[in-house]
Amino acid sequence: MRLSFTLVFLLTLVIIACRKVDDPQPNRPPDTFSVSTKQAEIDADVVLTWTKAKDPDGDPVTYAVVWKDTLAKNLTDTTYTLKNVGYMAALNGTVVATDSKKATTSAVFSFTTGAYPYAAIPDAKFERLLISLNIDDVQDGKLLITNAQKVTKLDIPAQADSTVNLQGIEAFSNLTELSCFGNKMTSIDVSKNTALTYLYIGSSKLTSLDVSKNIALKTLDCGHNNLIALDVSKNIALTDLYCSGNNLTTLDVSKNTALTNLRCSNKNLAELDLSKNTALTNLDCDNTKLMTLDLSKNTALKRLYCFYNMLTSLDLSKNVALTHLHVSFGTISSLNVSKNTALKSLICGYNKLTSLDLSNSTSLTELHCYNNNLAGLDVSHNIALTTLSCSSNMITQLDVSKNTALTILACSSNRLASLDVSKNTALIELYCGNNSPVNPSNRMNSLDLRSNSSLEKVWTLYDNIQTICISSLSVNKINWYTERSTKIQVCP
Repeated sequence: MRLSFTLVFLLTLVIIACRKVDDPQPNRPPDTFSVSTKQAEIDADVVLTWTKAKDPDGDPVTYAVVWKDTLAKNLTDTTYTLKNVGYMAALNGTVVATDSKKATTSAVFSFTTGAYPYAAIPDAKFERLLISLNIDDVQDGKLLITNAQKVTKLDIPAQADSTVNLQGIEAFSNLTELSCFGNKMTSIDVSKNTALTYLYIGSSKLTSLDVSKNIALKTLDCGHNNLIALDVSKNIALTDLYCSGNNLTTLDVSKNTALTNLRCSNKNLAELDLSKNTALTNLDCDNTKLMTLDLSKNTALKRLYCFYNMLTSLDLSKNVALTHLHVSFGTISSLNVSKNTALKSLICGYNKLTSLDLSNSTSLTELHCYNNNLAGLDVSHNIALTTLSCSSNMITQLDVSKNTALTILACSSNRLASLDVSKNTALIELYCGNNSPVNPSNRMNSLDLRSNSSLEKVWTLYDNIQTICISSLSVNKINWYTERSTKIQVCP
């Protein structure tokens, strides 16, 4: 009996063991995997890419994408594009890997899309220009920002008969040079163009201009607009500022210590402090209401144009580097240039000068002192002169025998009784008419031009000249203007 029970028990164990050997292994889910996300270059689409999820049991694997709702099932690819996600949109989702026995493994993804990739270009003329420069490719009122960011220099040609709207220029964030001269625009926003070093926006219709964000600016030309104010206090890198022809009443350049060139001719500008601008080499401040001008700190100054002002005096004793001086159309009665030995050009017409000492101005090549009250003029030390214009004074004698380089001589409307130009063989133009000497009986009645065979223009009208001697009949007299009674003849 005991033996039978033992045999039955052992047989049962054998059957159970055999059954365990025949049972299959339990199904295992696919291995873990990862998902990467990338926004499409142009559209608001997001591309999902994931690594392949291997199944440890060798079962085939398919994928499903879940975002908001299940978007796709039974995918065999490892990439999928989410369409029209939108810009600046946050998304969170899951990719689910499923084997043929329904075992699953999930991988989550998270992504925030970027900003709208286009800038609006509402002006068709502006966009056509961008297309012509291969910056844009289709006229659709917008420009791909990445294309704009590749541009560092942009030149907008002047539109003769219309105004250009430069809305969209803010997308050109890497722009260093912008030229849009003569485009009649009424406004422009360059606050996003912080890389700008050169801005040329003259001859438009701007009433305001904000350059406070353009701290890299070195050259700003905003002349001939309708600006009533201009703040350049943040533009400390400026070396060139051209703001003439606006409606400025004040101009503060105290922070612009690097300035070398300044043009600020504005008809209502009454004050100008240049004490901090010690690097200044060129200054144009003509056609203003300036009554005083202190240049004592501007010792590097080489070129000064301050004509059409209300200046009665001008101290240039510290400006020894000065080479060009233009102070015409003022009320200056005295001008001392004895310290300005480097002067090459002096224009001081239409003032109230009674004398002019040029004995130290030995480098002078151009002198215009017309329409003053000069009774005499000594140019014997100025042997480099090529142009001398001293008309409309009260000069009684003029010795130009040392000025052999002269090509232009204008001495009309003085009190000359004679004029000797025999040493001025390089003369091309001569204007000596309308001279009325103190003693009328000493009026100039002859003029010897035999040594001046290069003369192209001669003006002797309103003189008493009876004879003009020339060396040859071949002398070109087409532009010679003389009295009908004046005889031009070859003299021995």
